[in-house]
Amino acid sequence: MLPALWLLSHTLFASPTISPQHNGIYQHVLKLKVPQARALLQQQAQHKSTTLLLANYADFLELCVQQDQRKYEPLLAAQEARLEKLADLPKEVWRDYTLAEVRLHTGMSKLLFGNRLSAAWDIRKAYLQYRHNEQQYPDFLANKKNLGVLQVLIGSVPDKYKWFLNIIGLKGSIKQGVANLKAASSTDNPFYQEARLLHAVILHLTEPEKQEQAVRQATALAKQEPDNLLFQFVAMHLLKKTQASEAALKVYLRRPQGSAYLTFPYLHHMAADLYLYRADYNESIRENRQFLKLHQGQHYLKSANYKLYLAYALSNHKPQAQWHFQQITEVGIEDTEEDRYAAKYAQKQEALVKPLMQARLHSDGGYFPEALLALQQLELTPATPAAVQAEYFYRKARIYHGTDSLQQALPLYKRAIELCQGTDLYFAPSAALQAGYIYQELHQPQKAKVYFKQAISYKNHEYKNSIDAKAKLALAAMQGS
Repeated sequence: MLPALWLLSHTLFASPTISPQHNGIYQHVLKLKVPQARALLQQQAQHKSTTLLLANYADFLELCVQQDQRKYEPLLAAQEARLEKLADLPKEVWRDYTLAEVRLHTGMSKLLFGNRLSAAWDIRKAYLQYRHNEQQYPDFLANKKNLGVLQVLIGSVPDKYKWFLNIIGLKGSIKQGVANLKAASSTDNPFYQEARLLHAVILHLTEPEKQEQAVRQATALAKQEPDNLLFQFVAMHLLKKTQASEAALKVYLRRPQGSAYLTFPYLHHMAADLYLYRADYNESIRENRQFLKLHQGQHYLKSANYKLYLAYALSNHKPQAQWHFQQITEVGIEDTEEDRYAAKYAQKQEALVKPLMQARLHSDGGYFPEALLALQQLELTPATPAAVQAEYFYRKARIYHGTDSLQQALPLYKRAIELCQGTDLYFAPSAALQAGYIYQELHQPQKAKVYFKQAISYKNHEYKNSIDAKAKLALAAMQGS
C-alpha cells in the first residue's frame, strides 16, 4: 500500500514557465490516463525538464499500479536514463525539482520490487535534493509537499527498518511534514487539490480522531473529479479503512473505466474484500478471480487465495475452499502484511471457526449488528482454546468500539490481552493499540501512552509493521513532534 501513497505526491508547481500543454498532460497522468499522456508527450521538446518529469511520472505510475515484473527492468532503465539527461541540463528550479522526483521514483520502484538497499540510497539522494531545493526555492510549493510526505513517512518507519533511517541520515518530523503539506495545499498552488488529497491520507494515518475529516476531504475531491481514477481509489481506500464498506462499494461501482486508463488490478482485490465483509460471497469470488486474471505482480497473491478460501468455505463449497487454501503456500511472496497473514494462517492449519470469522468480516466492513449476531452463535466453555477465547473478546471489543461504546470495549480489549500472554497472536498488540486510542478519546493521555508503548513491545506477529507505525505516530503526535 505504501507505494500507492506516492502516486499522490508527484505534482507540478504552477509557474509562468509551465506550458498549457504540459499542464494538460499532467492532468491526464494524474487521472491515470497514461496512454494518452504518453502520446501527447511525444509532441513535446524531449530535452525539457517538465517533459522528462511527466514521462518519468507515467512510468512510475505504471509500475505502482500494475506491479508487472516484466516491465520493471526496462522502466527502471528509462528512469536512470532521464537522470543522466537531467545532469546535463543547466541548474534551475524545474531541473532541480525533477532530479529529486525522478530519484524518488527510482528509489520507490526499487523498494516495490524488493531491492531495498539500493532503494535506500536513491531515496536518500532524493531527500537531500529536496532539502537543497527548499533552501534555493523556498516558495516552490510542490517541493514542500513531497518533502512533507518523506518527513511524515520516515517518522513512522518500524523498528525492523531502522537501518533504512540510518542510511538516509534523517529523523522524521510529523509536525514539520504536515506543515509542509498544508503549505502545499494553499489555493496559491493550482494543484492544491492533489496536495489536499495527500494531506487526507496522512491525516488518516497520523490522527485517528480526525479520520472523518480525512474521509470528507478525499470523497469531496473524488466527487469533484469523477473521471479521476486516482482520486476514486484514494476515496475508496479511506472509506474501506474506516469501515464504511457500502460507501466504498458505491465509489468502486461508479469508478471511471475503459482503455483510456491504466489497468488497475488491485481495485478488484479491494472490492472482493468489500463484498466479503457483507457476506456477498459470489461477488467476492468474482472480483478476486478478476484480480488474479489481471495482476502480473507477486504481491497479494497469497491474500487473494486466502480470501477465495474464505468465500468458498463460508458458502459451504469445501472442494474449492481446500484448493485455494493449498494455493496460499504455493504462490506469491510475503512482502505485504496481507500476504504474511495469509501465509501464517495456512501454516497453522487451524480449523475455521465460522462465527468468529463472520464476526471479523462483518466488523471490518462496519456491519456491527451482523457481527454481534455472528458472535452470539459461539458459546465459550472451559474447553474452548485460549486463542479462540482471545479472538472472541477482541472481536467483541472491536464491535463495541465501532459503535462508540468505549466503556464497554475497554475491558474486553484488556481481557483479550490477558488471554494472549505467552503467544504471538496479533490480538494483543492490536487490542493495546485500540485501547490507546480509546484513552486518547477519553482525554487520559498517560494511560494512552502506556498502551501505545505496550503495542510496540510485542514481537513476531504478522501485523507488527503497521501496528508499530500507528502506535509511534500516535505517540509522536501526542508529544508534538
